Amino acid sequence: MAIIESNNRHAEASRKNLAYVKELSESLDGWDFKSENNGVKLYSKTVAGQPLPIVRGDAILPGTEYTPAQVASAATTPGSRKIWDDNYDSVEVREVYTFRELLLWTKVKAPWPMSPRDTCTTIIRDISDDAAYSSLVSVEDAAVPEVNGNVRVTLPLSGWKMANCPEGIILINVSQIGSVGRVPKSLIASVQQQIPMATLKVIKYIQAHGYPPYIIDTTATTGLENFIHSDKKYTIEIKNGEVGSFVKIDISKKLFPNGVNVSIDGSGTHKLEDGINGNKVLVIESIDGPATVEVTHA
Repeated sequence: MAIIESNNRHAEASRKNLAYVKELSESLDGWDFKSENNGVKLYSKTVAGQPLPIVRGDAILPGTEYTPAQVASAATTPGSRKIWDDNYDSVEVREVYTFRELLLWTKVKAPWPMSPRDTCTTIIRDISDDAAYSSLVSVEDAAVPEVNGNVRVTLPLSGWKMANCPEGIILINVSQIGSVGRVPKSLIASVQQQIPMATLKVIKYIQAHGYPPYIIDTTATTGLENFIHSDKKYTIEIKNGEVGSFVKIDISKKLFPNGVNVSIDGSGTHKLEDGINGNKVLVIESIDGPATVEVTHA
């Protein structure tokens, strides 16, 4: 499955940014190698007319235990990011366009005495068997007003590529800092060094915990998803579906070693099927109206 079509008000910006992420992560042409830190190769790329460069981090998750989509779930799901990203505070999904395209409000921590920073962004994901891409870009939207006490910052570019490679899966993170308010230059330089190291943090998370549940495919209309790492609990809203519609969810055997309990409030039944590498696929079917599905550890 490639990009899911949507005519939402930010569709053009999301798709333009996603195409740029793909272009930047396609090769190392135009990138300047800076250093290597704990297996992460760090690069930068100067962009004419822009004060700060784009930064990039490349790292390898060895082996064939996981797929690019599973690694992407660990990188982009808010509940897992809250574990691997020390600067991450909270996120709220303000609108669901498709199960792979959302409008987000995100709050990040800032060192004292600075005020917390927040962003209004869209995220879009493009998933296939061989590669998974995601991108974030700042937008303006009435559904995400500025918050008193926070400093609204812009994120011109942030994206991931996870792809199969001979050694396993390569993780590539590309990011560019935009307006951040009054921040010491030394802190900006430090942040630019930290951002690409997210690749290593995601690798450590998935090696320790596996990956959060995520939708593989669906013919129903889905809404909010929520994953709480500490509780090993995943919930998903199903808005509606015609007769014969389904939702397929990838379940990590490492995250749920003893299996899962599934409860459905509303329409639908469920079954578990064998997935890749001993993982499971939760299939929600017989959908005839709205429902909330909750998955917990057995």
